[in-house]
Amino acid sequence: MVTTSTGAEHGSAADAAYPLRRTPTQDRANRQVERILDAACAEVVERGYDAASTSTIAKRAEIAVGSVYRYFPDKRTLIQAIERRNQHRYTEAVRGRLAVVEDWRQAVDVTLDTFREMHRNDPGFRAVVLSGLGDPDLEATPGEFDDQHAGEFAELLTLRFGARDGREFRLAVTLTIAMGEALAHLADRLPAEAAEYVLSQGRPALHRLLEPHLP
Repeated sequence: MVTTSTGAEHGSAADAAYPLRRTPTQDRANRQVERILDAACAEVVERGYDAASTSTIAKRAEIAVGSVYRYFPDKRTLIQAIERRNQHRYTEAVRGRLAVVEDWRQAVDVTLDTFREMHRNDPGFRAVVLSGLGDPDLEATPGEFDDQHAGEFAELLTLRFGARDGREFRLAVTLTIAMGEALAHLADRLPAEAAEYVLSQGRPALHRLLEPHLP
């Protein structure tokens, strides 16, 4: 199931792949970190990245601004944490759905559909979507999130569907992930009929990139 943007469904901060200035050791502190991240998501959705600030985020979370700084030294680090939480949630959603997939083409389609579903239905995911903000320094390294997902998807195709691993295969998977995200963004900004057309044309293009590497 794809989670919503409420902190109760995210799990503990210790389980999430984001750095903290101070690691919470109690459930109450974990819940406070999640409340900060949820408030930051809401601020970015309503006010935009530039207008959001640690003080407005603290006010929305109904905590002292010092509590924000206890875990996050600045707004950039806080937004990075949201991105990493989104990446973790997306990876978990895709992994669960792929567990019952029997064809590699269907695996490509499920990955694309999960991204589109979370982008459409979860405002927090849409606002801070896998390096989707304008700050080029939000990623620790260029392509951090896409590369992680590409590596995980390449392993799935190799282990589950017999893909022939190698440099060209890994590049093809990375290209597939990048093109799939671009395709999802394009479809989501078009009217329904036009979106169906670009998806019907785009999905086979993604399949063709991987076909040479699979039996």
